[in-house]
Amino acid sequence: MWCFFQNANYILYFYFHNASVKGGKIMETNISTVQVVLMGLITVFVVLICLIVIIKILGLIMEKVAKKQPAPAVAPAAAAPAAAPAPAVSAQNNQQIVAAIAVAIAEEMGTDVSHIRIHSIKRV
Repeated sequence: MWCFFQNANYILYFYFHNASVKGGKIMETNISTVQVVLMGLITVFVVLICLIVIIKILGLIMEKVAKKQPAPAVAPAAAAPAAAPAPAVSAQNNQQIVAAIAVAIAEEMGTDVSHIRIHSIKRV
């Protein structure tokens, strides 16, 4: 058990004192792992804070631009236009529409088209 703690202490000593063991020799390193992680985290958070500031500034600029532009004048409500007459549909085109509706209904109900009987169609 003492051997385990002695080895762990040895490893931690070299980890935190900026050194590593390679091939049985102690080699000095320039940047430790902890420093790299800290620099990465600091960089990420600094960039995120910069993005937040830039977005806030752009939001303020857009609000000022929107306030300077006059609101468009609202025209008085015009009388409702008269309902336009439905365009004339040829008989063949009407039959194609009825056939398409019948097929859609039959497919939805899961039955054969011959069992579907359409009495009237109203445009909504």
